[in-house]
Amino acid sequence: MKQKKIFTAILSRLILLNILSFCNMAMAEVEIFKPAADTSVSAEGEVVLRSAYWNWFRPSDPVAENAYGYYFTRSRLGLSLDNPYVSAYVQAQDTYMWNLPENSLAPPPQGPLGIGAIYSLHMRERSSHNLAIRQAYVNLPQVFIKGLSARIGRFDYMDGKEVMYKDPKVNWLKNIRLSERLIGPFGWSSYNRSFDGFQVSFNGPGFHLNSVITRPTQGGFEKDFQRSMSDIDLVTATGTLKYNEWIPKTEGRIFYYYYDDSRAITATPGQSGLNDGDIRIHTFGTHWLRTEKTKSGVFDMLFWGALQNGEWGAVDHSAWAAAFEGGYQFTAIPWKPWIRGGYFVSSGDSDPNDGEHETFYQLLPTARKFALFPFYNLMNNEDLFIQAVLKPNDAITLRMDLHSLNLHEANDLWYMGAGPTQNAGSIFGYIGRPSGGTKNLGTVLEIVASYNFNKYVSANMYYGHAYGQEVVKNTYDDDSSGDFFSIEMKTQF
Repeated sequence: MKQKKIFTAILSRLILLNILSFCNMAMAEVEIFKPAADTSVSAEGEVVLRSAYWNWFRPSDPVAENAYGYYFTRSRLGLSLDNPYVSAYVQAQDTYMWNLPENSLAPPPQGPLGIGAIYSLHMRERSSHNLAIRQAYVNLPQVFIKGLSARIGRFDYMDGKEVMYKDPKVNWLKNIRLSERLIGPFGWSSYNRSFDGFQVSFNGPGFHLNSVITRPTQGGFEKDFQRSMSDIDLVTATGTLKYNEWIPKTEGRIFYYYYDDSRAITATPGQSGLNDGDIRIHTFGTHWLRTEKTKSGVFDMLFWGALQNGEWGAVDHSAWAAAFEGGYQFTAIPWKPWIRGGYFVSSGDSDPNDGEHETFYQLLPTARKFALFPFYNLMNNEDLFIQAVLKPNDAITLRMDLHSLNLHEANDLWYMGAGPTQNAGSIFGYIGRPSGGTKNLGTVLEIVASYNFNKYVSANMYYGHAYGQEVVKNTYDDDSSGDFFSIEMKTQF
């Protein structure tokens, strides 16, 4: 019966989104004009339509709604002014959500039953709509000396993507497996987040330096995404050795992030000492990426690691995380199969009463990049995975992942979330559920399929099934498993 319900929900959403996507294709147009010889004005836009279906782990309360579907549309229009001395960009975003679940909040520790429940917890309504300015900034392409540039205003920032290349494989690895682990625009959510502040970059011969001083906006699950979170400060400094310029076929990067959160939030997971002060965290890290061509394909490997220290309220904070990944793509055979595997591990709090907070803190990430079925994140986590990427042709990409998930510390919590979404209120941004004194979280099998109809229209489908193990069963039903399905159509110009 459950499988039939899932199939019916999937089929109905496929039909609806295909109809809606072709209705919006008429928006794919652009107008460009030149007010002066060296100045141009251009427009860009996109319309995203997504349907999501959740079958969350079964709660003990039979009335609580753990299986449901919801929809959203997100439209963006951006205008840019460019000349050799200054450029400007402004982007408006209109988001409409509907059919959010009414009764999907179970008593603690079960809490919100899926991402739809978290949207409902933020908005307290089944449907919502908001139109606001998402980005508005001025670029100075050259400041004082060659290679030095600046940006001021409201903009996107994605850690790890300060430098991109012409090589599509390197860009895929940076975009999908490195960037936004700790800082990102929460791009998969309905509302996203932006950053208000200042950015400066220096692009030198073989290296790149970047720094931002910002405050994030609300967003993610919060419809008032345009409001700046004045109680959170973020400062970053990164240095990148460009790919294949200092070391053959290799990129290296070091980074430092300072995060200061002084929100008056009392409902927080982890050590209770947070109620007596702010979160102040210094994060030091590095990543290294290498690819190597052979006669039959391309080999890749990467390392990402970070150390943290600082204050978690009245107690000290000390934590760490690391990722090791590698793969090989067979480029000389049909479908060009790319087989990859890896292991991620982050520290947890071994003793929640010892006056030291040891749970790795993920700051302001785009968490779903590394947890496509986002019932977990990169806090107190061990993730052993294997994935396959297939390219039947230039328009189609297929990806299959298998994850074995464990908590690193049984005495800590099972975490999920993608960082602060409200400047004030009772929502911290991360959820912690008890482990029950065990580590085995679950196994996730997932499939992603994307298709580019043309340069204007694309589609993406995801299905994941989670087999909950001891940690999940200690909180939910003994026979607990979960499903997440989504389909997205995008029209852009």
